[in-house]
Amino acid sequence: MKKVLIVDDSKFWRLVIGDIVREIESNIEIVFAESGTDGFQKALKYKPDYLIVDYNMPDLSGLYLSVVLREMDEFKDTGIAILTASSDVVNQLWAERSGANVFIRKEKKEEIEKNIRSFLESPHKTSKSEVESEGGNIFQIVEKRLKREILEKEILSYLRFTRDERYVVSLLGILFRYFSKFTSFRVLLLSTSEGRIYSFGKPVRRETLKQFFLAKMEKPISPSLWSFHGVFGDNVPSEEALHMVVKDEGEELGVLLFEEIENRYLLKSVIEEAASSLRILFRNLNDFRDYMVASETDALTGLLNKRAITKVLEDSLKKNTDVAIAMMDIDDFKKINDVFGHPVGDEVLKIVGKILKESVMNGKVGRYGGEEFIIVFETNDRNSVEETMNEIMGKVRSFDWKKIFGVERKVTLSGGVAFSNGTISPAALVEEADKKLYIAKRSGKDRFVI
Repeated sequence: MKKVLIVDDSKFWRLVIGDIVREIESNIEIVFAESGTDGFQKALKYKPDYLIVDYNMPDLSGLYLSVVLREMDEFKDTGIAILTASSDVVNQLWAERSGANVFIRKEKKEEIEKNIRSFLESPHKTSKSEVESEGGNIFQIVEKRLKREILEKEILSYLRFTRDERYVVSLLGILFRYFSKFTSFRVLLLSTSEGRIYSFGKPVRRETLKQFFLAKMEKPISPSLWSFHGVFGDNVPSEEALHMVVKDEGEELGVLLFEEIENRYLLKSVIEEAASSLRILFRNLNDFRDYMVASETDALTGLLNKRAITKVLEDSLKKNTDVAIAMMDIDDFKKINDVFGHPVGDEVLKIVGKILKESVMNGKVGRYGGEEFIIVFETNDRNSVEETMNEIMGKVRSFDWKKIFGVERKVTLSGGVAFSNGTISPAALVEEADKKLYIAKRSGKDRFVI
């Protein structure tokens, strides 16, 4: 049997609406409430499937009552209709946000009956769980919603820092520390282009943390590359850690991880309340990362493009760090294109790019243009740079190029290396490396000059 709660401070309208409901369905239970507060208490007691609530009441408005009830799990699927007088002006935005299903004007009885009939014919059900309701005080419920909205507003404000993902992650860590202390905060952000892992607190093994994150997800995607930011060492993540997988319509966007938490219950409740805003934040960070990777990446080789690698060099020199750069060129590449065709030439570029990317552990690699590549080393240690350059040259020489050309043929590189002196400009450093590359070419190719 359907159960309907009619809430109105006017006895006349309680009787009118009650009669209309009985005319529509005779086999129905009706409960009456004389005010918003009375309606809240009777909703908790009788758990009606449908509520017909007056908008304008002296204690609690229909909108307020709707908001309060929607905050409670048992009333998530309850039908709520709000009655408005012809003089009431209800803003559509507030109406929709209140959680009400329909608004019915107190006009002609025929129109009211038609709208209530349609409302009662729509399927709604209130949970009749035997577990005692956690209703409590109306104002506590509203305060809980207000706190959630403040939390969501704070997290969504971080969207303005989307370009600085590390800073956004650090802000999340600061925010959650307001609710509980914890020793370590770690975050995985996962998009098709890149998986980014941030680790703050106790040093932890990179690969172990990566596998720990992936084990918490059901169907993690496989990004093109991975990057690690923060503090790493020899520790492993705690199995007692609190984690939350951030999802958007079934797609797993990332994971939050907290270790050694002082108030686990409070922190858990906070991150659950923040789920909606975290979903928006993670989605935007991932989308922006995909956009940046696409705009910074050379489509053929997957390396940084000229604009992006130049920016890497400029930023490195601005930080006053000692850097070295290498300009590298595929020897006789024009002949490769002329004899074997451009598709084969493209394969050569891809393979060389892959070798460069796999060999450079202490810097960034970019395609500077055509068959020319540039490496920005994050060190100016001559021995380290020479070791990497020799490794690259050796791998290119020893590669089985026959499977690319169909005949025996070798591919070699020439290179020029220049070191910063603390005052040299990016353009001057590139020019110096380029001059040394030219010397290597004139000296017989398949070599590099420092």
